[in-house]
Amino acid sequence: MNSKPAHGTSGPVNRFFGSLRFRVLAMLSLALLPIGLIAVIQTKQVADGQRENSELVLFTRTETASFEERIVIEQARGAARLLGTLQSELANGAECEEYLRAFVSANARFSFIGVLPKSGKMECNSAGETFDFSGFEGFDEQMAAEVATVMVNQEAPLSGTSVLVISEPFYELGVFQGLISVSVPHNALLGQDERQQLPGLANVITFNAQGDILTSSGDLDRAELDTPASAPLSELATRGAFSFSGRDRSGQERIFSVVPIIDDTVFTLGVWDTNSEVAQRVLGQIPPWIFPALMWGASLIVALFAVHRLVIRHVKRLSETMKDFAKDRALPKSQLATSPSVELADMENEFFAMAETILKDEAQLEDTVRDKNVLIKEVHHRVKNNLQLISSIMNMQRRRAASPETKQVLARLQDRVLSLATIHRDLYQSQSGGRVDAGRLVHEIVEKSVEIGEDADAEVIRKVEVDPILLYPDQAVPLSLLIAEASTNAMKYLGPDAKGEQWVDVSLKVNESQFCTVTFSNSATGDTLSESTGLGAQLINAFTLQLGGQVETEKLADRYCMTLTFQIEEFIEDGGDY
Repeated sequence: MNSKPAHGTSGPVNRFFGSLRFRVLAMLSLALLPIGLIAVIQTKQVADGQRENSELVLFTRTETASFEERIVIEQARGAARLLGTLQSELANGAECEEYLRAFVSANARFSFIGVLPKSGKMECNSAGETFDFSGFEGFDEQMAAEVATVMVNQEAPLSGTSVLVISEPFYELGVFQGLISVSVPHNALLGQDERQQLPGLANVITFNAQGDILTSSGDLDRAELDTPASAPLSELATRGAFSFSGRDRSGQERIFSVVPIIDDTVFTLGVWDTNSEVAQRVLGQIPPWIFPALMWGASLIVALFAVHRLVIRHVKRLSETMKDFAKDRALPKSQLATSPSVELADMENEFFAMAETILKDEAQLEDTVRDKNVLIKEVHHRVKNNLQLISSIMNMQRRRAASPETKQVLARLQDRVLSLATIHRDLYQSQSGGRVDAGRLVHEIVEKSVEIGEDADAEVIRKVEVDPILLYPDQAVPLSLLIAEASTNAMKYLGPDAKGEQWVDVSLKVNESQFCTVTFSNSATGDTLSESTGLGAQLINAFTLQLGGQVETEKLADRYCMTLTFQIEEFIEDGGDY
């Protein structure tokens, strides 16, 4: 009898989700979830506040580190605006050139000042030369924009060094006339060693809205390696003051802070080492949810420990005891666990009482079954003896019979009675629950039939191949009678084949679908094939019906072949008669 697992418990996944541990864990998780969420939200608010304060400190320090660049650029813009208001008074070229040269001489940080009209031809400048910028790339766009710009020129034609070019528009009677450009050499700015040293500050870079690097506290040629690899500088110029973490273009992990220092024209990029104190506070070494999560997890662990200690371990031991009892009918000699709860103790006592009742009932059933088996074996033994007695009487009668036909009929009847006796003998000796080894039975019947019917002058070649198949009497009896009838017919009509040999070939095979195939063939001649009276065939068909199978016969020139197929069946209580 096949047992089916209880609904919802088949498979390891369903067993896990259906376990007491998982259900307790799920219920406690739901119960603690609101408290955990409140703790996470509060902790996050505190952490966000600390991060904002740290970012303000980072912005302030970044802005302080770029104070020198901001002052220089503001001075250059102020000078350009002043000169723009005086442009109408400096209309004379020589006077304008002399005034600008004197202005540059009075301000050591400026290396060049020039008036760039809309035509692009600069005639008024501190160098006293004429420059034509009308063909330069971006000149027309710069004039059309009419806005202040800050650019860098790393190879200035006059000074031959890298300079900042600060340009301011100037007007006459409200009409745009051009730009006043002021050049500031990079070497006029303070170097890194002369700056106020800030712990963790790797570099301070200023850039314009177009993303061009203007100044760097380090090497200007290598300043681009310190910029973020994730976004261009022009994109950073559109987001106001903010900070973020990432890798620079050299692959090092950094903290970046961006602060606008002059309107929307010039911005400062602070590059900080991630190990610095201020950077760590911005990063936040510990996520804000970690402490509430740890408290939540600790609460679940304590609750699960308590449930395991008070319930699960007792239930598991009781379950293992039940499994051992179901497998080996073994019970522990002592109590399963110490100090169980009252409910679990009652459950344990009920189980032991039930187990003792089952053991007593099973002992009684075993005694009953044993007695029944003894009676059944005795019945088969007596039937076998009676059939052998009948066979002996028929043998005596056959010897006294005068007619050969009578002797032949009695001999065939005796074979059938002996076949039945053989089955009951096997049932009496069987240790397989009342089933018979059909393979051994077929082999024995064939050997006995050939031995009885074999002519002393002609040897019969026997080939018997059978599988060990266990059948209940409902099928074993008709199968044995069918084989006995087929063997008797074969020996009666046996004849030599084309080679002059006489043979009997029997096979019994079973496949995975419990279908049996019996093949019975024997050598014969055309004369013997035509002598059959048809009685054997009728008996074989009757036994085939009892087996619930099908039989096919084939007659060739020198052989006769019969093939029987049937399905192995379980024991049927109201089976047919023999």
